[in-house]
Amino acid sequence: MRFERPALYSLVSGVLVFIFVLPLGAVFEQAFSGGWFSFVQAVTSPIALRAFELTVGLALLTAILNTAMGLLTAVVLERRRPPFSIALDAVIDLPLSIPTAVSGLMLVLLYGPASPVGRWLSQHGVTVVYTRLGILFALLFVTVPYAVRTMQPAIQALDIRQEEAAWILGASGKRVWLRVILPVLRHALGSAFLLTFTRAMIEFGSVVMVSGNKPMHTEMAAVYIYGLLENYDQRGASAASVVLMMFCAIAFVIEARILALLGRARAVACTKAEGETRYV
Repeated sequence: MRFERPALYSLVSGVLVFIFVLPLGAVFEQAFSGGWFSFVQAVTSPIALRAFELTVGLALLTAILNTAMGLLTAVVLERRRPPFSIALDAVIDLPLSIPTAVSGLMLVLLYGPASPVGRWLSQHGVTVVYTRLGILFALLFVTVPYAVRTMQPAIQALDIRQEEAAWILGASGKRVWLRVILPVLRHALGSAFLLTFTRAMIEFGSVVMVSGNKPMHTEMAAVYIYGLLENYDQRGASAASVVLMMFCAIAFVIEARILALLGRARAVACTKAEGETRYV
């Protein structure tokens, strides 16, 4: 079946409007329906500020840890290929194939006080379930596929000849990573960090299971929004949703700016090195 170009554009535009533009417009309209003062009041309450602070902090920590872990895991899968690589490859996709609520339930069953692991940890002064540590575990579990799958194509595309040249010239392993491999992977690292950060910011299913949802202590922003909806506060829920979307948008802008600066600095360094080589 063949579509004319105007008809195809109209179809795609209509789908995008109904799926993205109209729902976003409804959220913004509801968030500011009481005016600017009402919006600010809704998102600056002590409970809301604490929920945003906890969400951003844990999302940042999750992104840092999972970006590093995603890089190491991708290197193992693409460069080392251990005997258990097929099983590891399948396990990485597990969080994507099960509901996030089930992910949270698995953590509760494993680290809860009724399990042997949970009792052993409690005896050593470590409590996971219904604490911030439990939330961190849930976010790490849910977001790890985004980091690994983002890094794998970049690892596959690496030119092994550059690394071999660095080794031949006497570079240490640390120097090869810092000066040869990581600069090439900067875009993949930035994408992995951004994907895990934004995914952790909006996580609900696993968090609601393991956090205990205690206001001012373990209540994340997504759970806070859900609580407002349960109390029929659509304006407050919409206002908090707008703030959450703003955080994610700011993260995209910062990532693009940092990658642009890094690329410019690397281009300047390469140009300078080429000039010195010609001079010699």
